[in-house]
Parts: sequence; structure tokens; C-alpha cells
Amino acid sequence: MRGVRMKVLISASSCAPGDSRAAGAAWAWCRAAALQHDVWLLTTSESAAAIARELAERPLPGLTVLPLDVPWRHRHRWSGPIWQRHANQEALRLHERHGFAVIHHLTAGPMGAADAAARPATAKVVWGPVGLSTAVPLTLARWLGPAGLVAELVRRAGAALVFSLYGRRAARQADLVVAQDNDVAGLLGRATRVVVEPAVAVRPVSSAGGPSGRAGATGTRTAVFAGRLVPDKGLLLAISALARPAAARWELRVMGDGPEWRRAERLAEHLGVRDRIEFRGEVPRQQILAALLRADALVAPWLQAPAAWTVADALARGCPVVCLDRGAPAALVGPGEGVVVPWRGDVVAAFAKALGSLAGRIEPVARWSPDRLPEILAGWYSPEHARR
Repeated sequence: MRGVRMKVLISASSCAPGDSRAAGAAWAWCRAAALQHDVWLLTTSESAAAIARELAERPLPGLTVLPLDVPWRHRHRWSGPIWQRHANQEALRLHERHGFAVIHHLTAGPMGAADAAARPATAKVVWGPVGLSTAVPLTLARWLGPAGLVAELVRRAGAALVFSLYGRRAARQADLVVAQDNDVAGLLGRATRVVVEPAVAVRPVSSAGGPSGRAGATGTRTAVFAGRLVPDKGLLLAISALARPAAARWELRVMGDGPEWRRAERLAEHLGVRDRIEFRGEVPRQQILAALLRADALVAPWLQAPAAWTVADALARGCPVVCLDRGAPAALVGPGEGVVVPWRGDVVAAFAKALGSLAGRIEPVARWSPDRLPEILAGWYSPEHARR
């Protein structure tokens, strides 16, 4: 109930203040819960150590941190799901001892969700924000290339199998599922009550000059692409858009490295826009954040995106975003904050037109600040919102 402190158990393998965006977002959710309730947090010893350093400077009386690690022999690529399974078993033991009102699995994927062992009838179970890997529409397959298409088909088959084995069952066992975007909500919506809430927590950051308002101005405008250069990030789509007349005044700064670099350079040469694109390679995150304080746009032509922290960083710094209507970016960009481009039809022309339509920088967006989280959690944890 609102205004009443409850006992809440949160499990999150990666949860700590600092530069890691995934862990930092989880920490923001956990901290918000501990401001209102008595929270027990199950996390790894590495995250627990980082939290201990934070609490030494900024105590949080409502939080009890419980380190939990998997056996040494399981420390490999499957350590995340294995850790969550151990956390589920530990959650049941802790619930028998403390009698939690809410058990919140603050996890990202289907194999990190609740299972039957951690599904006590006397506690409300919340799962998410969940960021599942959704399929790239086949109409966008040309941007993947042959190798990327093969990888996508393999990934799609694997994701479908994992979801059928874990995700659908986990959704049915939760009283409330929180999806990071509408694509994920569509996958999970038939099983239980689903709400959409991106897993980001970014405070607005003002640049020295504020919004520039350069609509109709002559001269060059600069867009930033930030991310690993892999097929499903859609860099080739963005380069193709630069060659259209609607985006003729735009230059592109590519910040990232990966196997698509050479292919992207060849396409830029072929389209005659190589002199308007700068490939900077992998750069520190602080340089990306600094660039977003000056850029006229962030381009995020991601074909599927289970997370979109860079988009939230851009909006918080007053940088409008042009993205496809796919995944987490589309859930973050609101009216007047950029353009969400339909992925059906002539997507290159639509992307170029979106760039050409931008009026300039925007006011830093405060909508995704961590300050919103206590009120959201109050609604999620409220008994009247339970499915049972």
C-alpha cells in the first residue's frame, strides 16, 4: 500500500552505482525501493562491494545487501542464468524467514526470471524491466548482409527456444511483468498483466549553450552514431540516408568499432558521402557523452534493441534522436524529442526526411530521471495491482 513500508526482496545479479549503465539502472530501481520500503537485495559479491562503498558515503537505512555467488565451476557465459537460479532458491528460503510482501526479480532476460521455487503464494511477484531480444523484420534483412542474416536466423531460433522454455512460463508465474518496450510487451502480454517501462535512469544535463534552434539554417549539421559496428545496429541504413537529398546537409560521426567498419566505408565511398563521415573507432563513454552535448542529433537506426541507454543519455543532454520504431529506442523518444521512423516502406527515405525535419537541439529531457521511480514502484508493489 502507498505510504506503508513493506518487506521487499529484490534480486539483481548486476546492481551497483558507477559507470556501468545496466548496473547503474538496476541500482537506481533498488535505491528507489529502499527509500519507501525495507529492502533485501540479492546480488553478486562484486556488486555488493561497490554498494558498500556507496553506502559508506551515502547511507540507505532501508537496504540490506546479501552477497550471493555461483559455484566457481559455473563462472562462464551461463553464469547469469545459473546465478539467478541460485537466487530463486535463496529467495524462497529468505521468504520463509522474513515473509516478504513483494519479490521483485529485477532482471533483463527470460532465463533470469522467477521459477516455481521462488513463486510463493503469499508474496506479489514482479519481473522486470525485461529486455528480450526480438526478431529483426525480414523487410529489414537487406541491412544485415549475408553473414548478418545467417546470424540473425540462428539468434532468432535460439531466442524463440529460450522464450518458449523460460520466458512464457516466467511471465505466467509473475503477478506483474514490466517490459522495456512495446515489442517485448507484445511477446509477454498474453500471459499476465504487462506494463511498459524502459530500464533507464538518467538525470538531465544542460549544455552551455542550451537548445540551438537552428531550423532552416544554412551550413552543416552533425549527427552521432554510437555503438558497436555490427549488422543489427543499422549503420549502413544511416549512411544510405545521408546520400538522400533531404539529409544533404548532415555529417556523421561514427563512434564505435566492429566487423561492419569496412563494409560501411565501402558503402559510403559508393554513395559519394565518405567525405561527410568520420569513423572515430571505439572511444571512452565520456567522449560520447561530451559529443552528445554538442551534436544536432543521435541516429539510432537499430533493427532490434533490447536496451537503449545511449538514447536516454542523448535525450537527457538535449540531443534529439532519430530511431526506427523498433525496441527500446522507440519507447524512449517522445513528441518533440526527435523522430521515430516507421520501419515499413522506404525506410531510407523516411530516415533522411526525419533528419531534415529536425529543428535543432531540444531542452534536456527529465522524463527518464531516477526521481520518477519511487512513484512507479509504489504502483507496482500496491496489492490492488496484483493479478491474483
